[in-house]
Amino acid sequence: MTKVNIGFIGLGKMGGLVARRLAGAGYKLFVHDRIHANMLAISRKGANACRSPEELAYALSAPRVIMLCIPAGAAIDELIRQVSPVLTKGDILADLGNSFYHDSVKRAGALRKRGVHFIDVGMSGGVTGARNGACLMIGGVKRQAVKLDGIFKAISKNGSYKYFSRPGAGHLIKGFHNLIEYGYLQSLAEGLESLYRISVKGKMKLDLAEVCDIWSRGSIIESRLVFDAKTALRLNPGLKGISGSVNGQTLSEMRRLIRVASASGVRNYSGAAAVRARLRSRSKPTYSGKLINAIRNVFGGHSEWKK
Repeated sequence: MTKVNIGFIGLGKMGGLVARRLAGAGYKLFVHDRIHANMLAISRKGANACRSPEELAYALSAPRVIMLCIPAGAAIDELIRQVSPVLTKGDILADLGNSFYHDSVKRAGALRKRGVHFIDVGMSGGVTGARNGACLMIGGVKRQAVKLDGIFKAISKNGSYKYFSRPGAGHLIKGFHNLIEYGYLQSLAEGLESLYRISVKGKMKLDLAEVCDIWSRGSIIESRLVFDAKTALRLNPGLKGISGSVNGQTLSEMRRLIRVASASGVRNYSGAAAVRARLRSRSKPTYSGKLINAIRNVFGGHSEWKK
C-alpha cells in the first residue's frame, strides 16, 4: 500500500507532528481531534478535517487505514467502538500510543473476528522523533503490517522500524523500553544529584552540564538521555520552576510490566526501584526528580518543566 488515503486520529504534541510528516510525504490525510485548533493547523497542510471518528471512517475508501495517536486505555476502546460500525473486512487500525500489550492482544483478537487488522506500534523518540523521524517497534500479523511499509518509512528516522510477528509484540517491546528508560533516568539523576551535593559541600563548583557533555563524548554511559540532560542543564542550570515530583501517564503500565516480568521469573529490581522513587517524589520532591522532569521535557515536551 503506497500513497493510500490515511485516517489519522489524535493530533496532540506527538500525533500532530507525525501527521505533518505523512502529509509532507504526499499522503492524503483525513484527520480528527477533539481540539478544533489542532485540526485547523494540519488542514493548512492539505489534510481534510472530520467532525467525528465516524465521519472520518466514512470518508475513507476501503480497505481503510486508520492511525490512532491518543492516550492509552479506555479512550482507545471508545474510539474503536465509534468506528467499528463503519469498518469492513481488510481494514487496518494502527495504534501508535503507549498501550499495555495485553490490551493490544485483546483488541487484535476482537477485531480479527470481523476481518479487521490491528497493528500495535511502539514509537520512541519523543517530540523530536515525531518531528524528525521516530524509532518504531511494530507488532501484528506481518503480512498485514507490511502493507503499511511506506507509511512506516515516512514517519521513521532513516528506516528505523522493525516488524515483530505477533499482535501485542510492538507494545510489549516498547513497554520494556520505557521501563529501561525509567531505571536509566533514575540512575542518571541520582548520579548527577550526588555530584551536585558533593560539589556544594566540597566547594568544587562542578558544572553538571559540562559533566554530561564529557559523558556524551565516547564514554561507556554515552546516550541520548545523557545528551538531553546536558541540553536541559544548559537551558536551565538551576532547574528553576521545575517540579521535584515525577508524574507520568505510563507509571501504572510500568507497575504492570514489573508484575509480568516477575511472573516469568525475572525480578526487575532497577525498574521497581525507579517506580518507587517516582511515587515517593510525589509527597517528597527531590533534586533527582527535578532532573528527571527537566530531561523528560527535552525529549518529550512534558508539562512538568513549567511547574
